Amino acid sequence: MRTKLVIILIFIGISLYLWLPAFNTLNEFDDSDEPVLIPDFTATLLHQEMFNVEGKLKQEVFSQKMEHYAQLALTYFEQPEFIIYQDDKPFWRLAAMTGSVQDGRLTLENDVTMFQLNDNKLVTSIETEYIEIDLDSQLVVTDKPIIIRGEKRLLKAKACVLI
Repeated sequence: MRTKLVIILIFIGISLYLWLPAFNTLNEFDDSDEPVLIPDFTATLLHQEMFNVEGKLKQEVFSQKMEHYAQLALTYFEQPEFIIYQDDKPFWRLAAMTGSVQDGRLTLENDVTMFQLNDNKLVTSIETEYIEIDLDSQLVVTDKPIIIRGEKRLLKAKACVLI
């Protein structure tokens, strides 16, 4: 009887010893603090046109890659380019290395350039590293230094709010 009990205990001990690494790897995955987000859809070489309620073109978006996360209401862009229309004509072209749209706010980062596409000689381009644009009010805000170029002037500022 004692021999059977010793054999059973040895068997249970060996089993636990062999299964212990499997339990540890399961715990490693369960303890991760960062959830893995998977986009609901992606697009490469994106070209999208947006129209106002009257059916007039108000904005175009180009991007090398786009990812949309519906749960976060977030759209992420790689090498985005936006063309903003005013009075049915292209008015601004914005480009950056990365960008995102969330809650009606467009955020552009890394080598941000804004080119004015009309014949305005006062401001031809704006350059910075980061901008946020409220798409409803079209208010542009940055806390990074900016360079404003015009046909006759070059202006540098530490931070700016553009309307």
